[in-house]
Amino acid sequence: MELTENNDFFETVFNSAANGIAVIKSLFNDKGEIEDFSILLFNTYTKKWIGDIEYKNKRFSAVFPTIKKNGILERFIEAAQTGVTANFESWYDGEGIQLWFRFTAVKQDELLIVTTEDITERKKAEITLNNALTAAEKQKRLYDSITSTTPDLVYVFDLSYKFTYANKALLTMWGKSAEDAIGKGLRENGYEEWHAAMHEREIDEVVASKKSIRGTVSFPHAELGKRIYDYIFAPVLNEKGEVEAIAGTTRDITEIKLAEEHQFLSRKKIEESEARLKSMIDQTPSPTLVLMGDNLVIEQINKHMLTLIGRDEEIIGMPLIEVLPELKGQYVWTQVQNVYNKGISFDQSEVLVQHNRTGIIVDYYYNLAYRPLVEDGKITGMIQVAVDVTQQVVARKKMEESETRFRALVNASSDMVYSMNADWTIMRTMEGSRFLSDVEEPTINWFDKYIHPDDKQIVLNHIKESIANKSVFELEYRVLNADGSLGWTFSRAIPILDHENNIIEWFGAASDITSQKEVEQIIKESEEKFRLLADLVPQIIWTGQPDGFVDYYNKRWYEYTGFEENEFGDTSWTPFLHPDDVDLVLGYWYQSVQKGTAYQIELRLKNGDTGEFRWFLSKAVPIKDGSGVIVKWFGTCTDIHEQKTITEKLEVLVENRTKELKRSNEDLQQFAHVASHDLKEPVRKIKTFTSRLEDHLDGKLDESASRFIERIHVATDRMYNMIDGVLAYSKINADLQKPTLVDLNKVIKNIEIDLEIILQKTGGKIHYHDLPTIEGALVLLYQLFYNLINNSIKFAKNETPPEIKLSSKIVTQEDKSLAVITVEDNGIGFESAQAERIFETFTRLNSKDSYEGTGLGLSLCKKIAERHGGNIVAEGNTKGAAFIITLPLKQNENDI
Repeated sequence: MELTENNDFFETVFNSAANGIAVIKSLFNDKGEIEDFSILLFNTYTKKWIGDIEYKNKRFSAVFPTIKKNGILERFIEAAQTGVTANFESWYDGEGIQLWFRFTAVKQDELLIVTTEDITERKKAEITLNNALTAAEKQKRLYDSITSTTPDLVYVFDLSYKFTYANKALLTMWGKSAEDAIGKGLRENGYEEWHAAMHEREIDEVVASKKSIRGTVSFPHAELGKRIYDYIFAPVLNEKGEVEAIAGTTRDITEIKLAEEHQFLSRKKIEESEARLKSMIDQTPSPTLVLMGDNLVIEQINKHMLTLIGRDEEIIGMPLIEVLPELKGQYVWTQVQNVYNKGISFDQSEVLVQHNRTGIIVDYYYNLAYRPLVEDGKITGMIQVAVDVTQQVVARKKMEESETRFRALVNASSDMVYSMNADWTIMRTMEGSRFLSDVEEPTINWFDKYIHPDDKQIVLNHIKESIANKSVFELEYRVLNADGSLGWTFSRAIPILDHENNIIEWFGAASDITSQKEVEQIIKESEEKFRLLADLVPQIIWTGQPDGFVDYYNKRWYEYTGFEENEFGDTSWTPFLHPDDVDLVLGYWYQSVQKGTAYQIELRLKNGDTGEFRWFLSKAVPIKDGSGVIVKWFGTCTDIHEQKTITEKLEVLVENRTKELKRSNEDLQQFAHVASHDLKEPVRKIKTFTSRLEDHLDGKLDESASRFIERIHVATDRMYNMIDGVLAYSKINADLQKPTLVDLNKVIKNIEIDLEIILQKTGGKIHYHDLPTIEGALVLLYQLFYNLINNSIKFAKNETPPEIKLSSKIVTQEDKSLAVITVEDNGIGFESAQAERIFETFTRLNSKDSYEGTGLGLSLCKKIAERHGGNIVAEGNTKGAAFIITLPLKQNENDI
């Protein structure tokens, strides 16, 4: 099973992560902007941190309310909007706690993955360390200030008797600058031979005995003349207890020696000097303690040390071991005794000391410096300086624990995780790596042992290139497994660089891709079978990559074009397109590739031998995986030249016939106009002579004769109307009109005015409101609704005033907006079986003697609706008739 398919494994990794992980989804406001996130999932670490609350589908800011104030929510929103990973640190204050986190927000599709790392301890450790460094710098400045302002001469010799330090008082005595004096010996700084030789012997003695010596000497001062000095040489020991330098202090005791009467003044000066020393210790920023005597009694202690051990000044004068009895038996107490008893200086970092500071014994870590105090060559006490580094040590240990967890996670991987030295000659694998599992110890000959002989050179070339360019190494190659079998691996290694950009190590991972390679081989064999089959087909067959780049043609393509084999892509087929087809074909093709839709177009391709262009039908379909992603294009080109040629001939023939038909229609239109005029003339004469006959026989006609003459009048009127109807019906398709915006409310209002007399006569009413505005021909739409409303009045029931109601609604069909207008009445209606027949020309459902009309009105309505790209249907029963007209809101054509 692939690692990525193992849900249980990933759930375990997700919940065992040392940091908090949250999966959240964007929430949008009514403006489409992200304003917050909905919580989908927390890992175990986060759930423990927030406590036992129901968090799913809650707002992120509701569970963590302070993220709005400190800008965290704003950073998450920015990552979700831009897709750029956010990586930042921020304080988080909430419910009496203040923690520092590192947040990483990564957008994944519609989700945001937020990783939270608690770096509070590390931050506090950094702050403490920075404060300690600042204090140390301050302490150094204080020491420099003390040594520079003291009247005593302070200096340091190296083992070759050269000065490595001289304070301001000594330089003043010599009358030299530090640049002129430091690094030079006694004689170079003006000491007489006897004086220099004496001090060199004393330095040798201090080095040999590792004990201080004290003496008195007289030598000239650059400004004060001959003076008497008391001096002490003390050894400076390294961590091995070896003398690495000699520190000296010299005090001017001229006045003491020259005049005993000044003894009181000298004692006072000594006391003042001791007071200054005490003041210096009190002002030292580091915790400092002075112990004196065999019992190591606390003689001086500054406030920082008192805070460090959790005591008050009442402990001055008490033995240290009585103040801190828990030190007995600990490593630190042994070192205290060694400094006092053996004069061995002690300097060590991160020393574990268990002591009672706040009422209970706790582990603390200190950077300690102990120095013996020597008087007259005898150790009389010691000075201690301690810096609390507990927070830094605890933070580092936590980082080490985190690294251990990281190693455990790496070891849980099925891949082999390894490291190489800078030149790839030595391999080390992480414990538990499965792949090539016998490589548990550093392997020097790994290259010869595991790389397949046929792949060694290419692997070696890639290694050399990566080393030379300091670039990532990535390669698939064959390996010899631990059990002797042959396999494939994909290896990726990253160079680790030092501050000078030199490679110090390589870190990488190797995946077993043997199964993948076997599948690729099966696919390759399948492709070969496909190609053999494709070469037998008379059509041109091709395949393309997801971006549309053609990567295969069958044999038919090369036979037709004469093109060189194995040349693919757009450059292999566009030169063979007809120049008039290039832009159209490329436009269709690139649109299909972009949208992932099927492609079909007719195009002309040039024959490589004859230069003739032939018509082809080109088709292509995208092949998609289970998730809908295109993985391949498959296409064909079929020769349709013969069919296309016949079609073109037919199109020419149809065009000629259309022209003839148009000419015939125009002649017919002219004939209809003339015929209607000529037919009207005899009808008018019949009506005229009938009227004259009626006048001539006025009073002489009986009832039957009058009824016959009346029928002649009715027949001639009907004939006259029928001739007008035929002319209007024939002209409805001949007169093209430009579409305009037509407000149907205004159209019905005008019809209502035109039919005002007949409406008043019959007591009829037209009801309508909020009818739509559509594009159309105003004259035709007026005629459409006039005929329908006039019909409703004409076919009203006896003794029943006509009620005509118009209503409308807007619908969408096939992405097209349509207006559906219904005209209903309370007339005589018709049988539903006659709903289609009433739109036929000259069709009448009722007696022509009972109802006037030509039978052309509804046929005309149907033609008008169809001219507008719509339709009309009828519904009827004994309660009335209803006509439903469907018309588009917008016209696609320029003429109607």
